[in-house]
Amino acid sequence: MSATHYSTAQYAVAGAAVALASALVVAYRDYSAYCALGDHGLPGNFKGWCTQLKFTRNSRKDTTVPAPYDLAAEAALAGPHSAEVFLPTKLPARDGARPRIPGFTAPQRQVSDTASAAMKARMYDHLEALAGANTGLLQYDLSTLEGPVPALQLHRDQDRPKHLQRTRGEVAHIHPPDGSTHLVLSLADSRHLIETAWGQRHRLSGTMLGWGYTLFYAPRNEDEFQLWKGAVAAAAKYACADLGKVELV
Repeated sequence: MSATHYSTAQYAVAGAAVALASALVVAYRDYSAYCALGDHGLPGNFKGWCTQLKFTRNSRKDTTVPAPYDLAAEAALAGPHSAEVFLPTKLPARDGARPRIPGFTAPQRQVSDTASAAMKARMYDHLEALAGANTGLLQYDLSTLEGPVPALQLHRDQDRPKHLQRTRGEVAHIHPPDGSTHLVLSLADSRHLIETAWGQRHRLSGTMLGWGYTLFYAPRNEDEFQLWKGAVAAAAKYACADLGKVELV
């Protein structure tokens, strides 16, 4: 091998080594950030990190685009009430920028503007009270989607409507680390919530999950807590639209 060819080969090997080292640093930082979020529907370890990477092939990045789909066509697939509005009032625009959401396929969490411990306790109590006021329609239990976190579900004796099939009857669950909430909303309500910057879709919404699977950002004060309660009520009414009247608390 000539000196020129030898030098070129050396440069190529060195370049590949630098690229590999850089990729490993990026991967390690991503893995560390994932583990920092703790356990959820997936374990907060290397196996969980690899699993959520596999989910990326079915994920979307347009989570803050209000409705990247044909509403009429998707409503026909999601069920007869998916185009209806269940929110009690139109939402005002949310103050400030959206909270920071890491780009993992799962879990979906906010790492800024998180709820206080007192606020999260009120949120848990509200889900439990809402289920208690609607025994036979709803139940308060641990999430079937994200592990041991508080959840509002369709009562186990009820037939699940089409839009709750993928969530195994789950209507809403709260994330204890930050106070954000996943809700299964009608397409109309999900679109309005995203338009007013109160939340965003999951990255798997529209693929493995329905388009209405939406994250409501953690409430920061009393006014936002009341809006959160309205969104929970909307999800409950949507879930029970053909089953009975939901009594609000």
